[in-house]
Amino acid sequence: MRDPAREALYQALSEGDFDQVLAAFDQDRSRVLRDLARLTYAPGDALCGQAVAALRGLSERRAAQDPEFFREVIRRRIWGMNEEGGNIDWSAPECVAAVIAGSPSHYREFVTVMFCAAADEPIFADSLRAALKLLKESDPSLLDDLPDTARP
Repeated sequence: MRDPAREALYQALSEGDFDQVLAAFDQDRSRVLRDLARLTYAPGDALCGQAVAALRGLSERRAAQDPEFFREVIRRRIWGMNEEGGNIDWSAPECVAAVIAGSPSHYREFVTVMFCAAADEPIFADSLRAALKLLKESDPSLLDDLPDTARP
């Protein structure tokens, strides 16, 4: 079944039209978050990287208005990384890092939690490397509490 709102969001992502993504988020943030999450569950998908970037942009622009909403995004993605959550959220480290990088003042405390959840699970290795790189580019001090061997 066709979902015009999802198709419009995917089109905006493919065109790099973040203003349209932000407008869709402001209209129905839960739907947009679900659609972005769907893309990040397929790391090989062409739009996965744009979805991660959108998470960062949304956090940058909307976390101050509703920090608890994005805190819940982080919690859910970390849950998907643990055994009870099924260890299936392969891009969770990068998604968590995107939200943190978008608003470090709100979410800095989750860096260590994300790292500890991903560090010993080979399935998260690629996403964890991308997450650490994203955090370092955003604010190198975000990595201060991690082991030196974890720093990209």
